[in-house]
Amino acid sequence: MDADLRQHFDRAVTDDPGADPGEIALAAIAEGGRIRRRRRQLAGAGVAAGVVALLAVVGGVSLRSEPTGPAGPPMTVAAAMMPVAAPSCSEKPVESDASDVAIFLGTEATDPQRSAVGAALRGDPRVAELQFESREQAWERFRALWADSPDFVEAVSPSQLPESYRLRMVDPSQYRGFVTAYAAMDGVEQIVGRVCPVSAPIGGVQ
Repeated sequence: MDADLRQHFDRAVTDDPGADPGEIALAAIAEGGRIRRRRRQLAGAGVAAGVVALLAVVGGVSLRSEPTGPAGPPMTVAAAMMPVAAPSCSEKPVESDASDVAIFLGTEATDPQRSAVGAALRGDPRVAELQFESREQAWERFRALWADSPDFVEAVSPSQLPESYRLRMVDPSQYRGFVTAYAAMDGVEQIVGRVCPVSAPIGGVQ
């Protein structure tokens, strides 16, 4: 693993033993993306090795940290493949007043569950704009993002990438109630809200 990324991840775990493992992992993934963009001239195999090492660390967060609060949901490869924040949006997810939301479905979500979530969102007056990213679309985005790391792309299958609904809220102050309603729906794995300008991609993710 890249030394800078390892230091970033270890410092996050050491400094805050009560931190949520999911948030630490997502922060490490975002940092890895920044390091990757700065070093695009590295050989594809070398970059792939670094990313695979990152995923190994993500998977082992719960073993190395001892949170004092309730344990968060286990990190999966699919969760690690989720898009990072769009550059113009808040880097970290927010708990209230989110303007943009990404709802990630579980990799085992059924067609009826997916349809039910979509129907609820399309009929929800709190939703101003809505987009859906299929597993195939997520795969194409993933392939483009890691085009210079063919070994890594080869090691990941489309079934490991989550489908998602991306949306923009009519009123950010309604976000808390929105999350409560949709987090209880079958098939929903994670909801991420961010503060974004109107020029940002819908959902606040790349």
